[in-house]
Parts: sequence; structure tokens; C-alpha cells
Amino acid sequence: MVKPISSELILRIKSGFVLAVISVTATYAGPQTFGLFIICASILMSWEWCRVVRGRNFDAIFLLQMATVIGAGFLTLYGWPATAIGVIVAMTWMSFWVHDWLGLKTDTWWSAAGFYYAGLPTVALIAIRQDPDYGFYAILYLFFVVWSADTGAFFAGRAIGGPKLAPIISPNKTWAGLFGGAITAGVAGTLFALWLGRTSVPMLAFISVILAIVSQVGDLGESFLKRAFGMKNSSGLIPGHGGVLDRLDGLVFAAMGAGLIAVLYDRLAPGRALLIW
Repeated sequence: MVKPISSELILRIKSGFVLAVISVTATYAGPQTFGLFIICASILMSWEWCRVVRGRNFDAIFLLQMATVIGAGFLTLYGWPATAIGVIVAMTWMSFWVHDWLGLKTDTWWSAAGFYYAGLPTVALIAIRQDPDYGFYAILYLFFVVWSADTGAFFAGRAIGGPKLAPIISPNKTWAGLFGGAITAGVAGTLFALWLGRTSVPMLAFISVILAIVSQVGDLGESFLKRAFGMKNSSGLIPGHGGVLDRLDGLVFAAMGAGLIAVLYDRLAPGRALLIW
């Protein structure tokens, strides 16, 4: 039996709609505007990582991580994504030294992981949007797939229920939700391919399913992070969703997956690499 729609779900839908409009508008506005939008989101993610992992609103590690994502973002904007990744790696290792120098009692590895978690998807998303021919469409596609996967997983989980996917990490997630999200994303990818044209519909549908599964792994990963540190939400910035980490967990992993496809297939035209098969 499907559970009735709650006021919290309605708030979640409203917030999600507003965020979707802002995201699509920033994407349409151009690579520079989109890049600034992603950099701002990454700064908020870094701040929330600081809150969850180190229990602070502000510290030197946060400043270092913020400087890293800003630097990596602007390097990518100006056509240096490989250098941006090098900066992320170097600053991640520097964070170990800073962590020890400050005498912080929290886990250094968790602190360092935040540099990759916020930095790598920043580079991937900005680089993909930089593609002059297919960047805009590739980002729209990525949004479409992740949002479809989230929606399909949510409603399939509520309607079908059944065995839990990872009860220790996230008690509410089910195998039905995983398959529902993958199927919904596959349908979304099919529709997008038909609308775009010039590509293989079966191939883009297949990639959509893979990215949907990857995005749900990201969702589980963020749930594991919060459970490990006894947090329900990363913050309260987004009504009905929690924080930026809570809202973008799936997109973080899907963006890195899309970035990997671009690197393997055609790093000079990452949008085309993701869409045209």
C-alpha cells in the first residue's frame, strides 16, 4: 500500500523544483555562469563536510578545501582541467600536514576525502559544460538522469517496498528503489536521445542506467558518512532536503562517472563524449 503524501514530501518537491529551475537557468546562462554556480555549490559542500566530519563550522582545513575547489574550478574554467586535478591531489595531501599541525582529533582520512568529494565533480561538471557544441545538452542530460533516478527510486521504494538495499547504512532504501531508479533513468535517457538525435538510443539508455546506479551508490555513500558521524542531515540549508551534500550526493558520483567517460572517450570534447555514440 502506498503511503500518503506528507507535508514534508510536498516541501521537498517545492524545494527540488526551485533548485531545478536555478540549476537549469545557470546551465543555460553559459559556461562562466555555470562554473561560478558549481564553485559556490562546492564551497557549501566543503563547509558541510567540515560540520559533519570535524564538528566545526569553520577551521583551517575548511579554508584549505575552499581555496582548493575555487582554484580547481577557475583552472577548469580557463581550460586547465588536468592541472585542476593535480591541484586537488596536492592540496589533499597538504591537508594531512595541516590536520596534524593543528592537532585535530578527527580522522585525517575523512577530512582529506572531502577534497576529492567536492573537487572532482566540480572539475568534471565545469569541463563538460565547456564543450561549445554539446556542453549545455550534456549537463541537461546529466541532471535529467540523476533527477529521474532519484524520483524513480523514491516512488518505487514507497510503492513496492520489499528487501532493504543496505539496512545498516540507510534503512529506507530498498532493492525495488534501486531498480525503479535505474529503469526510470533508462527511460529518461531514451527520451533524451530521441529528442537530441544524432546518437544511439540504446547506448545512451544503457549509459543512463549505469549513471543512475552510480548516482544511487553516491546516495548510499553520503548516508554512510552521516551515519559514521551520527548526523541526520549535513545542514539545514535546503528545506525538505537537509543540506547541499544531501541534495547533490547522487550528482557528485554521476558527475565523476560522466567525467571518466569523457576522459576515456574524448577529453577534448567531453559533452560530445557523453552524448554522441
